[in-house]
Amino acid sequence: MSVRTDLGIGVRLAVGGGRTAMTRLVLGAIGVGVAVAVLLLAASVGPLMQARSERANLTTVSTEAIAGVDPLYEHRVSAEHRGDGLSLRYVNAGGPSSPVPPGADRVPAPGEAVVSPALAERLAEPGAADLRQRLPERVIGTLPTTVLTDPHDLTAYLGVGPEVRASDRTTEVYSYGGFPVDESLDPTLLLLVLLGTVALLAPVFVFTAASTRIAGAERDRRLSALRLVGADSRQVRRIATAEALVSAVVGLVVGAGLFFAGRALAPGVTISGVTVNSADVTPIWWLAVAVVVLVPVLAVLTAQFALRRTIVEPLGVVRFSKPIRRRLLWRLGVAAAGVGLLFWHGGVTAGHSLWVYSITAGAALLLFSVPALLPWVVERSVSRVRGGPTSWQLAVRRLQLDAGTSARVVGGVAVVLAGAIALQSALYSQSTELGGPQASPSAQNSGIELYPEAGLSAEAERLVAGVPGVRQAFTEGTVTFVSSADEDTASIPVYDCATVQRLFAVTDCAPGVVYGVGDTNLQDYRMQAGEQWWVYEWDHKTKTATRGASWTVPQVRSIPEPAVSGDLDSSTRPESLFVTPGPGFVPDVTEGLVTPRIRVSVDVADQGVADRVYAALAPLSWQVMGVQWGSRSGDDRAAFTAISRGLLIGSVFTLLLAGLSLLVLALEHIRERRRPLAVLAASGVPTGALGRSLLWQIAIPIAVGVVIAIGAGIGLTALVLRLGSTPMVVDWSSVGLMVLAAAVLAGLVWAITLPFLRGATRLTSLRTE
Repeated sequence: MSVRTDLGIGVRLAVGGGRTAMTRLVLGAIGVGVAVAVLLLAASVGPLMQARSERANLTTVSTEAIAGVDPLYEHRVSAEHRGDGLSLRYVNAGGPSSPVPPGADRVPAPGEAVVSPALAERLAEPGAADLRQRLPERVIGTLPTTVLTDPHDLTAYLGVGPEVRASDRTTEVYSYGGFPVDESLDPTLLLLVLLGTVALLAPVFVFTAASTRIAGAERDRRLSALRLVGADSRQVRRIATAEALVSAVVGLVVGAGLFFAGRALAPGVTISGVTVNSADVTPIWWLAVAVVVLVPVLAVLTAQFALRRTIVEPLGVVRFSKPIRRRLLWRLGVAAAGVGLLFWHGGVTAGHSLWVYSITAGAALLLFSVPALLPWVVERSVSRVRGGPTSWQLAVRRLQLDAGTSARVVGGVAVVLAGAIALQSALYSQSTELGGPQASPSAQNSGIELYPEAGLSAEAERLVAGVPGVRQAFTEGTVTFVSSADEDTASIPVYDCATVQRLFAVTDCAPGVVYGVGDTNLQDYRMQAGEQWWVYEWDHKTKTATRGASWTVPQVRSIPEPAVSGDLDSSTRPESLFVTPGPGFVPDVTEGLVTPRIRVSVDVADQGVADRVYAALAPLSWQVMGVQWGSRSGDDRAAFTAISRGLLIGSVFTLLLAGLSLLVLALEHIRERRRPLAVLAASGVPTGALGRSLLWQIAIPIAVGVVIAIGAGIGLTALVLRLGSTPMVVDWSSVGLMVLAAAVLAGLVWAITLPFLRGATRLTSLRTE
């Protein structure tokens, strides 16, 4: 037979070889398809980030004067609505040649606005009266999504009068774009990203290799039949190659379909307020080609590797003898290399390219060591087991003869569990920043800080004081001092006497006095009474710092802590040490040196209080900016929950795929051993004992895999979080849930195989033809 004929026979056997062959094809295609979809998505990360960076670059501004170009005065205000960020840019044209905001046809005149599509939809909603109160401008146009970093951005350019030019926070813009945005990640966050990438991709390769070996015994019997009709060993291998190729090609089609389906759904998925455009999810062409080429190659090599110790003869397949004892050294070497790379981490600082490669490679090697160690551990675990009930002895003997087949399928499960445990534990450890269950109560509270223009603090405080849900509002100034040696700096809050009397019930407030709440003292600020400090003056335009007026530090006057202060979170509680302006203080600190802000404490149970506060400030328009402390905690808690649930769902989905593989494997075992099983039943062994033996054959490899996965996952988390100096907290509830899922998987596979076992133990199975 020719090579073409051999390949054609392999294709026909893969497609038309009966129900078992079709099951093997479907399972293999699903495994390869999931792998291809994930790999294509991973290949799209670079272009996705590049596209977002390019769109973010469009809104960066240049303040360098350009001859013949009138400046555009832009005043940016950040706010929120329903927990979503609002980017409001108030603009005023300095002349006819002023630059036009990207995406707009012209500079909006006072009372006009150009808004993003998402903001236009939000403004049109019946329940958005508070937002329309804040943004009463007439909408004259909509920004295209090509100039928005996120398709769901709530962005607007709003026209205002020339009075905006007097604000210190107003920028003179001469052009837009041309200044790349720095997208670098914090090293700790980068560690989580690397861990997540490796944890997601490692099982992909394991299952790609394992999917081509599903129903291997059935395939070998077909190959033996081909040897009986005259095919030689080379032809048998070519036929096996064709079968693997069919599964891989179908998997490529399935994976491409899954990728494009996910790509179309991308704009509807929001994680921590971030969404992407469908067009951005485009893989790098050479990586896509590599996926299309390497996945079939991996499938073929795996199929050939599976036949390396299998002798396919006309009268049968020689694969039932006791296998060669597996070596431990190289398996431990993989794990040791991963641990070594994580300890060494390139020998460079965090964020360096070598640091990134070292961490990624170390995490990958540690995860790949799980399926490498599992067959050896299962083999050694059952090799010395003796005695026990009949069902236990039958299961152990079967695993002693062939532990590798079950361990290979369970190895994929173990990698998924190890990666999921590592990710869950890492996220759980970072939940203080992510707003998860480990976050402190104060981090989950919500407070608002308002930054009004000069002279508007009293008006802004008055507007928000009567808003339902506002517990407390007060104005706080801050003055920064520098020591005589210019080594230490200290920022001292400034409260006027009216605020002190209202917040602390102090009836004899005096100007120019330093007050300390409770046992607070100057040592907390590295100051001592009688020392001379100087006001630290910072020029925003020249970006230079100079010494201002001198100040002799007075003694601290202690006052009791007010009862209401202890009920407030740290973002809205008055400071423990502050000073009142007056003769004893620096005389000119209130003249431009004090940065005023209004701290607003709100009822955290009231979801709409923040929007009411911003709506109440509508008369001040651009003249006040707000920052909602703890507002992102709600989004981040939602993101934490979404990520955790996504990992659990992904793990359960992968476990189901592994369960199908285990089911096919169990059915193969029953079919191979139907005569021995019938003999045992005819000899008096109860069918229940045979059923229990089948359960032990499934449960033992899974139990060993779960133990290895827990150890590897926790170890990987500890090594990775050690690099970011983050204390590790194991999410035992997620670990327990995944262990329970693995146990349920074993029980389901066992329950489904019982009817087939009863059929195999009938006396008719002893007949021969």
